[in-house]
Amino acid sequence: MKRILPGLLVLVMLSACVHSHKPLSYNGMSLTVDGCQSSNTTSAQQAILEHGLRSQVKFADENEPLYSIAEQLTAHQIPALSVAVIDAGRIAWTGIYNSGGSTLNCDSLFQAASLSKPVTLMAVVRMHSEGLIDMDKDIQAYLEHQVLPQGLQTTENPVTFRNLLGHTSGITPGGYEGYAQGEMLPSDVEVLTGAAGVNSPAIEVVAVPNEQLMYSGGAYTLAELALQDVFNDTFSNIMKRWILQPLEMGIADFSQPLPAIKSSQAAQGHDMNGAVVPGGWRNHPEQAAAGLWSNASDLAKFLIEMHHAYQGGGKLFTQRDIELLLNGERHGQAYGFIINRTDTSVAITHFGGNVGYRTGMTIDLVSGDGLVYLTNSDSGGNLGNELLYAASQIYDWQHFKQTTVKRAQVETQVLKGLSGDYTWNQQVDLQVKYDESVKQIALYFPNGDAYQLVPITGEALDFIHAETGVRVAFDPEDGLQSFLLYGQQAVKK
Repeated sequence: MKRILPGLLVLVMLSACVHSHKPLSYNGMSLTVDGCQSSNTTSAQQAILEHGLRSQVKFADENEPLYSIAEQLTAHQIPALSVAVIDAGRIAWTGIYNSGGSTLNCDSLFQAASLSKPVTLMAVVRMHSEGLIDMDKDIQAYLEHQVLPQGLQTTENPVTFRNLLGHTSGITPGGYEGYAQGEMLPSDVEVLTGAAGVNSPAIEVVAVPNEQLMYSGGAYTLAELALQDVFNDTFSNIMKRWILQPLEMGIADFSQPLPAIKSSQAAQGHDMNGAVVPGGWRNHPEQAAAGLWSNASDLAKFLIEMHHAYQGGGKLFTQRDIELLLNGERHGQAYGFIINRTDTSVAITHFGGNVGYRTGMTIDLVSGDGLVYLTNSDSGGNLGNELLYAASQIYDWQHFKQTTVKRAQVETQVLKGLSGDYTWNQQVDLQVKYDESVKQIALYFPNGDAYQLVPITGEALDFIHAETGVRVAFDPEDGLQSFLLYGQQAVKK
């Protein structure tokens, strides 16, 4: 990828209008852009962001490489990107970027994946605030069609809406892979009981409620079933009434499968090699956990409402609603949101991933600055991170600040000596390999992900993955036979 220096940026202005379609060409690469909504006051910043994508890691005393959206769509084999930038509590601009012949527009629907969860959460928070449900009551009191199997819950410490949505219910961990087009979609009860034809395990309360964070899609499906029993309505209708319609999220839809009239608007999902997901996308009957279809603009409206509520001026949510959400923080997370605090800001961030889609959204509840991205590719998370770190720099956010490190020199023989098989956290097999072509080592995870590691100055023999900021530190005291990753030790076999 060609490096673009700040002084050589080509500023491409998108007109301040709706559905302004323009074919663009950056460095010989074709890209079409629909400027879905923009403002003359922000067009310069928009153009800078379009050409100013950057990695999480910045190397001290080196020129920083910057990339354009066009370059990174091509590099990551992503057909399309829907993005919305939020500035001071309003949508500054939104756009849809197409590459490789994709022809999506501002009304196209992307799978929001796990961004479905916070929308579901805030519907329940609103119901609780209005006294229609009690988030701290035993969930069984709301279930008409399902008895939660007895596990480690008790009468004194039951499973509740609050711990279901906060990933602290103790219910079987894991996510959902969806169902291929043409497959019969199971009911919520069938999903929860692991009936024949269901591709996820039956739920159980395998840990004591409220004791630990444990991501659980099944917990959200149980909440989904309870809400349908309470309101005697479909989940998609419930979400329309409580969130989507009041916030004028006119594109967003929890329907699964999508009605035929909307299928033509759907962005087909793609794998990391650019191949279309068979059938275009997988369906998710687990709507609360993974079933929302949306564009970036609609999810930006949702985040802006959360910002306004935090400031005491919300349309749907109260200031107390947001405070109670933030008070549930545990290990830097609250109800699936990653919480970043400084003396002057409180930012909330959520990511998502379904087969063929990667998504993310963030907002500073104090300043009202944020961003939403939706991609129709399994490799979209890389581009999403690059957008977030670029936006932080350009709009002067207090979160998503880059990590600055200094590159170190390590002898080739030392690097080669680090190669081998390792056991991480006493249970996960990892590999370190030396790549002769780039004179670097790479860390390989069981799923095939490879992180090229750059040596940096530190207390031990330290390395960093430039795209994600993941650090690896080999221990000189044991002859470089082990390293730390995410605070856990990996030992050479």
